[in-house]
Amino acid sequence: MPPTPQSVFGIGLTSEALSGTTYLSSYISLLLRAEPYPTSRYGQMQLASNNMVGIDNICEFAARLLFSAVEWSRNIPGFPELAVTDQVALLRLVWSELFVLNASQCNMPLHIAPLLAAAGLHASPMAADRVVAFMDHIRIFQEQVEKLKALHVDSAEYTCMKAIVLFTSGM
Repeated sequence: MPPTPQSVFGIGLTSEALSGTTYLSSYISLLLRAEPYPTSRYGQMQLASNNMVGIDNICEFAARLLFSAVEWSRNIPGFPELAVTDQVALLRLVWSELFVLNASQCNMPLHIAPLLAAAGLHASPMAADRVVAFMDHIRIFQEQVEKLKALHVDSAEYTCMKAIVLFTSGM
């Protein structure tokens, strides 16, 4: 007999609640509650004295986005029940997609993307061909964030996309 959503995710729902939208809205509520920070907290970046965002603040902001993806994953239904090795493997596979979704969700200022690149180059000098590839990744990141922002996705939609990304990694 196949597992029910109730047995997979440990949600105490009745059989009536498992039908259709009630189950989905309950699950989406659990995904939303798993968010470690209010969206507004992501955007609190301190400007340096010359009204520019400092590299330290950019790195802190990026770390906060990545950390929040891990914390969110640890709090969503079904993920904690996986073996720790499977959790780590899933997060290693999808961290960049979760990072893009979090960056878009928090309305990350797009002028930050080139500065993220500068921070990465500063932290780890690399050969010219790797710099070109790295900058191409930054450009793609910026384009993906812009496209998601243009869709005006709400919090519930973001959290659903993150769950889809996490649990459909192809692993």
